[in-house]
Amino acid sequence: MADALLVPTVHVALETAINLASAHVGPFPGIGNDFARLVSTLTMIQAFLRDAEEKQVAYLWAKLWLELLERVTFDAENLLDDFNYEMNRRRIEIQNQTKRKVCFFFFSLFNSIAFGRKMAKQIREINVNFERIHEDAMALGIVEQFHFERALSSPSGGRFIKNREIDPETIDTSFVGRDDDVSAILAQLTATDNNETISVLPIVGMGGIGKTALAQKVYNDPNIGRHFDLRMWVCVSEDFNADRLFRLMLESLLKEPMPEVESMDARVNRFKKLLDGKKYLLVLDDVWNKKSALWHDFLVCLKGITSQAMGSWILVTTRDRGVARIMGISSPLWSLKELSDHRCWLILKENAFGAGEVPNGLQHVGFKIAQRCLGLPLAASILGRMLRNKGIDEWQTLESGLQSLGGDENIGLVEILKLSFDRLPHASLKKCLAYCSIFPKGFQMERNQLIQLWAAEGFLHPRHDMYMEEVGNECFSILLDSNLFQDGEKDDYGNVLNCKMHDLV
Repeated sequence: MADALLVPTVHVALETAINLASAHVGPFPGIGNDFARLVSTLTMIQAFLRDAEEKQVAYLWAKLWLELLERVTFDAENLLDDFNYEMNRRRIEIQNQTKRKVCFFFFSLFNSIAFGRKMAKQIREINVNFERIHEDAMALGIVEQFHFERALSSPSGGRFIKNREIDPETIDTSFVGRDDDVSAILAQLTATDNNETISVLPIVGMGGIGKTALAQKVYNDPNIGRHFDLRMWVCVSEDFNADRLFRLMLESLLKEPMPEVESMDARVNRFKKLLDGKKYLLVLDDVWNKKSALWHDFLVCLKGITSQAMGSWILVTTRDRGVARIMGISSPLWSLKELSDHRCWLILKENAFGAGEVPNGLQHVGFKIAQRCLGLPLAASILGRMLRNKGIDEWQTLESGLQSLGGDENIGLVEILKLSFDRLPHASLKKCLAYCSIFPKGFQMERNQLIQLWAAEGFLHPRHDMYMEEVGNECFSILLDSNLFQDGEKDDYGNVLNCKMHDLV
């Protein structure tokens, strides 16, 4: 992914440098010409990025050219930032000066001339560096493509268009072909002849096959609400320890954050009061722990708390059968199988067209694409959304590209996710997504807070028809619609409040 982010990083840096330089083209005689020259050169270099992005995969020289461009662009951005800061500082200094006006005038004039000369020299050096990079691009055969995607900065036809006929609330494509799984698991969890204090059911399957989606479907079923007194959902990931798990279980029950400094005994006592003989369902999502001692300690503690009640369940999702084996379960684990090609086509079709008809010519190529989904509902959903509002040529191009993925499910899904990433309509979107990797696995990202962080990092730029917050909301919606964000919590009006990245992303 680092190589994939090279061009978006350079593109965002170039945009920032162009914006900073453009602000100083007119006001400063002499040096203003240097700024204009810099803007012109940077704009020309932008045109080479698309071709360089495509060639860096196969040609080392294209990657090296991009890395050189990245270094020089960051140098230019830092220089322009310094110039901006100095101009603002001097403006404030002049406004606040009330004494020794004559002395200050001559001192300020002398310093301004010296600063201007120094800055002009540095800008000219930067210009020379960029012009050499421009010459290198032409010498290396990197092709100019002036239509580099500017979907979020232009109100024209390049802008991303959402299909407003598709309401995500009414599309339940993740469960095409999973109804039998849901019914069987519900029957097992709600059986009245369960005399165990706590029973465990692991759902096992490869990444992207729909384990978490299946667990969510079961968790939210009305029969579960009627059968169990309490429900808890915990995203576990790699960090499996009892102290953390009890904190997250309390947060799930109370719907509020718990102090991390609280002792284990205090948490257990609080938990014991809340359960007080109640029957519950606990979902442990995305478990990787294979240390039997950790699982044993957690389960013993949990059984000690709930010894007065019978019929509680722990539903576990994991990719690894070894995780299920260390749980010492008596009932068989639930192994999710790949979907049929037909069911993958149904998911792909519904994501691409909603309830609409499939246009002539797309049925055949669409089914061939569904065959490349490797039986994974996530892959079918991603590809369907990518193909929404696209013509037959783009469907055929995608189908040809997918033929090279081979039959390895894990490699194939990662490649499909990367394809979704590569086709994001603007470099700023890729930076916004990459920024989210700073959060731990399974972390629920709050929408408004995330948009503020993107803006603070300089990834968002207001347009003449949209404020910064609106641009951020558009970015968020596109990432959500591309299946790069998922599991969004919604308010009463259907607005997504928070979400997380799929662990494969």
